[in-house]
Amino acid sequence: MDDETEAPEDVLSLPRPGDPHHEIAILGGSQEDDLTIAGGYFTAAELVATKFFASPDDGLAIPALYLYRHSIELSLKWLIRVSARCALRDGYNGEERLDAERIEERLRSTHNIRQLADCLERYLNLLRRFGPDNRIDPASWKTLKWLDSEDETGEAYRYAVIGNKEPARARPVQENIDFYEQVNALHRIAISLQHGYATVLHEYEQFQLQGF
Repeated sequence: MDDETEAPEDVLSLPRPGDPHHEIAILGGSQEDDLTIAGGYFTAAELVATKFFASPDDGLAIPALYLYRHSIELSLKWLIRVSARCALRDGYNGEERLDAERIEERLRSTHNIRQLADCLERYLNLLRRFGPDNRIDPASWKTLKWLDSEDETGEAYRYAVIGNKEPARARPVQENIDFYEQVNALHRIAISLQHGYATVLHEYEQFQLQGF
């Protein structure tokens, strides 16, 4: 056998990048937070959804919905943390605890989109510079409520069977859905949270830290 004969392609492996530097990923560090991870899930969701529209594959639908949902959940949790910090700097001294320990305890205990959105809106209303009636915009609320109705516990887009005490099929009846409209609504709210609400709250906190 000729020693120079190329070995057969490894069909079980991903294609190796042409540039060795592209084989390396950087994880962790002080710059990693829920918002940066949410951005990664958003990018992955967009790639999967775009792949579906180019070459429909029903097996991609649930993963795309899950990726968008998890991106939205992480964004909401990041926004809650920042809005709580900002409310405390604004002098909040109400009955609800907004210290970091209590906030983390609260966020670890739920994956429910509606509960997270309610919490965020409540904290936004505590911020002085936003005025007394600051709320999540109606279009965003509509999408968040729909998402909560589709996957209340964060399990329906992860598993075929959900529930502990009385397991049940997540989707007991086969149906055709308008996947574009559903996933596009999630795409829009994910962008709004990451680049709209997050930008405003980040700037709000920076103004506070600079003493304005």
